Amino acid sequence: MGSAVSFTSRVACNQRAALEQLLFFNGCQDRYAQKIVDAIAKYGPPEIVEEGECLRVRLAGLQDVQSLFALEPDSERPIGVAIYVRVDLEHITVLHIGLSEEYCSGGDLEDCNLLLRLMKEIRRSSRRVKGVRRVHVLYGTQRLRALA
Repeated sequence: MGSAVSFTSRVACNQRAALEQLLFFNGCQDRYAQKIVDAIAKYGPPEIVEEGECLRVRLAGLQDVQSLFALEPDSERPIGVAIYVRVDLEHITVLHIGLSEEYCSGGDLEDCNLLLRLMKEIRRSSRRVKGVRRVHVLYGTQRLRALA
């Protein structure tokens, strides 16, 4: 499945610029612009917050939101993020997804299948949470929803 990627819930503070690029200035956002606007209207905008030595993402309109970051192993640069919440006992909803442009469809590293790997990691971690039965993606393709 391509190059090594690590997954984590936090990003080092020195990666703020890369995280801002991924979340707010991503060249691939135009593909889902209206759905992103709808998600922000319903759940609030994502914001980067510093917690100790690390950065996290939260949504102004929701408590208990979680993030999963995909990092390049050598640089620890965030190359992917999924922001999600447990909406009830049985469901996790992925509210936002961001991939670095080179990992998006049509990018130089699209063969890494980063989106698939990010979703599989969310699915794997949600299986460890008692009662969770489904992962729902707020916006995306039908193919992505079927894989989740």
